[in-house]
Amino acid sequence: MPKVSSKSAKVRSSPKKLGPIFGGCSEEEIRSRTLPELIRPNLSLLFVGINPGLYSAYKGHYYSKKGNHFWPCLVQSGLVPSNFGPENDQDCLSLETSIGFTDIVSRCTRAQSELKDEEFDEGVREVRAKLIKYNPMVVVFNSKQIFSRFTGEKMKDVKSGRQSYKLEGCFSVFYMMTNTSPLNAHFPTVQSRMFYYEEIKSLLAEQRVSPYWRTNSENSQGNGYMDNGSDDH
Repeated sequence: MPKVSSKSAKVRSSPKKLGPIFGGCSEEEIRSRTLPELIRPNLSLLFVGINPGLYSAYKGHYYSKKGNHFWPCLVQSGLVPSNFGPENDQDCLSLETSIGFTDIVSRCTRAQSELKDEEFDEGVREVRAKLIKYNPMVVVFNSKQIFSRFTGEKMKDVKSGRQSYKLEGCFSVFYMMTNTSPLNAHFPTVQSRMFYYEEIKSLLAEQRVSPYWRTNSENSQGNGYMDNGSDDH
C-alpha cells in the first residue's frame, strides 16, 4: 500500500471552498449557519418557506439567491418599498403591512432532497406552534410540497390560492403559491407569477375589514385577533 504523505492527507482533509460569491467560505462553514427567525405578534403577512439554500445562509437573508422571483414580485406588488431586497427582510417586520419570514426546516442545504422526513415532521410541529402563538393575519406557503407536508394532503390534491384549511387554535387565513425559484418552468418570469401577489393583497384587504381582526392598533391584543368565541373566518 503506497504511503500517503502528511501533506497530501492535509490537502484531502481541508474543507471544500465554495465559489468566489461565497467570500472564500467553505461549504462546511456555510452549512453551519441558519437564518434569523423573523416573526412577531400582529403580523399582517407571514411567508413560510422550505429551508435556506447555501447562498441565503451565507448572506443571512431570506430568498437571497440571484434570480429568485420572490423579492422582485414583492416589490412590484407594492407590499414593500421599491428599494427593498433580501437585505431588508428584517425591515419588513416594521412596515405598515408587516411581513415576517420563517422556514419549515432551518438547516441549509444545496437541495431540498437532502432533507429528511424527520426534519420535515419536526419543522411542521414547530411552525404549527408558532402560528398558534402569533396568529399572523395571512400565512403564505411558498411551495406546494411544504403545504402538503403541513396539512397532510396529497400533493395532487393541493391547489394554489386561498386554502380552506384551518388550524385549531389559530385564526390565520392560509394561502399557497408555487416556489419562487426561476427554475419553475411554469412561471419563468417575475410577471408570470404576479397574480399570486395580487391575490395576496386582495386577501389582506379582505381580512382587514373582517370582524375577527382589529384595525385599531390602540385596541390590538398581543395575539393579533379579536376573539369573539368563534374560529370561523
